[in-house]
Amino acid sequence: MRIIGGDHRGRKLASPPDKNIRPTSDRMRETIFNILSHSGISLRGANVLDVFAGTGALGLEALSRGAAHVTFFDKDRKSLQLVKKNVALLKAADRTTIRCIEVPKLPPSRTRFDFIFLDPPYNLDVISDTIIALDKKGYLSDDYIIVAEYSSDNTLIVPDFLNITKEKVYGEARFSFLIKEYD
Repeated sequence: MRIIGGDHRGRKLASPPDKNIRPTSDRMRETIFNILSHSGISLRGANVLDVFAGTGALGLEALSRGAAHVTFFDKDRKSLQLVKKNVALLKAADRTTIRCIEVPKLPPSRTRFDFIFLDPPYNLDVISDTIIALDKKGYLSDDYIIVAEYSSDNTLIVPDFLNITKEKVYGEARFSFLIKEYD
């Protein structure tokens, strides 16, 4: 695993010690960030939330590409240790926050996020509930983008206030890009 683009391009990241943590592959991360870039969407100065962080690769890729700050949520302590290790490898502790939080049981937020990455374990059907919790607890900025990764076998049911703008399938993974529905 490595950072694909930006300031830390080519930097290696620590990989999970076991198969319980499923990182988003380099190729899939490259596709996600290419789609954002080709859509004219910049991460420069953005506040990013990486939920179900795993290795932290999605959030760290965003940081490398100009995000101002990344917050990582995961409930698994092994995952959080891996995120801490990867943050240290990039010397990015001053631009990151790492929290042990069970999602979707979120505390109220003092920070609003521009980009949210949701990559729960494929056997959990929690994306919609997580998005609703993020909205109710004040995590979403006025113009946010959510990128959700889930099993390609599943269909994503999204809350009424969101639109799926793009979807991509790569093997076992499906990515949906979600934005706020405007009247």
